[in-house]
Amino acid sequence: MTDPLTQSETLQTESIRELVQSPLFEAAYEQEDITFPLATFDPLSDENPEWADVGLSDELKECALRFVSLSCEWSLASQARNLNGEFSLPHLYLAITRDPPRHNDLATEGERALLADLRMIDSAPRRATGEAAFIRLEPHKETLEIWYQDRYLFDEQNNTQGFLRMELSYCEYLEALRLTKGAFGWQMLFVDASLRDSGFRAHVENITNMLETFPAVFPQYDYTALVDRLEARR
Repeated sequence: MTDPLTQSETLQTESIRELVQSPLFEAAYEQEDITFPLATFDPLSDENPEWADVGLSDELKECALRFVSLSCEWSLASQARNLNGEFSLPHLYLAITRDPPRHNDLATEGERALLADLRMIDSAPRRATGEAAFIRLEPHKETLEIWYQDRYLFDEQNNTQGFLRMELSYCEYLEALRLTKGAFGWQMLFVDASLRDSGFRAHVENITNMLETFPAVFPQYDYTALVDRLEARR
């Protein structure tokens, strides 16, 4: 007998279904089997003694998806407007137990320490855009941080690895993902960065097209806050 979906899983799969069922989009998704809930793996020190002080909050254990992985890649079917997206969510425990991201030769000591704590929770493997999100396994934190990596954030002087902390918890990340459906560049709305640089032109175009298209197609969602965030970064 298949376990019933949790509220978080139901909302996430419904968000995908909205894309798939809309004639405006070409979408492909993959929903792997359900496995154990995140709470099964608490405490994390059972996997790695170094994580003895890394806590999994009740909120995190409740919202974390049980799918081995859940992914979706999509595009606006019309050629009149460029709008694309993708996300790939591994089971959070599988994400945590995988290797941290690699650093390049320019990495400072602080950046190396940061990357050692990070584990990938979302990416775009089909389009291979280089955009990804990570959770930080930092001890004595009530809410684990989420970090975003983008090649356009690379700065040879100040950000040699292209990472910025997001203004979201993991559960809030999933909520934002349901609204944006993984539209490329959406994470830039939740980091402390300007989108005025010409390098962000593709992101701005994609985000703008999302916010001009989605409110009419998916009226059950409120995009006002995302519109405000975009305007604040222009």
